[in-house]
Amino acid sequence: MKNSKKWPKPFGGPPKKLLDEDDTSLDAPVRGPLFPRPVFVGLLAVFCVSLMLTADWFGLLLLNRDGVSERLGPLNTIRVMAVLMTGIAVPSALLMLHYNRLYSYVSEHNVFFAITFSISFMLGLPCALVGVFG
Repeated sequence: MKNSKKWPKPFGGPPKKLLDEDDTSLDAPVRGPLFPRPVFVGLLAVFCVSLMLTADWFGLLLLNRDGVSERLGPLNTIRVMAVLMTGIAVPSALLMLHYNRLYSYVSEHNVFFAITFSISFMLGLPCALVGVFG
């Protein structure tokens, strides 16, 4: 008498090819958007304005570092840098969460906002610490 139970395969089936398109196990389940449309547009606007102002600030510091430091003082120059980096880090973290909920953790939008958050956090945190405790 044979056992009629089917035993599961040890590795779940035949081996997959390198670029199988039908494998959706890596995608996050699609849920609704995290933020309503006006909040989402506001976050994008704050992110874009902060990015533009930060680029202008870096340009000003590259062209006239001594003049800016003399006019504002070194501590206030660092504080402005920390505020601008916070203006990029906070909206990019929230937008990263928004896109993580909508698509997948490997979507282009999510990767972009994760990178901008990482860079702005790494540049802004030392400036914020010096600005607060300096």
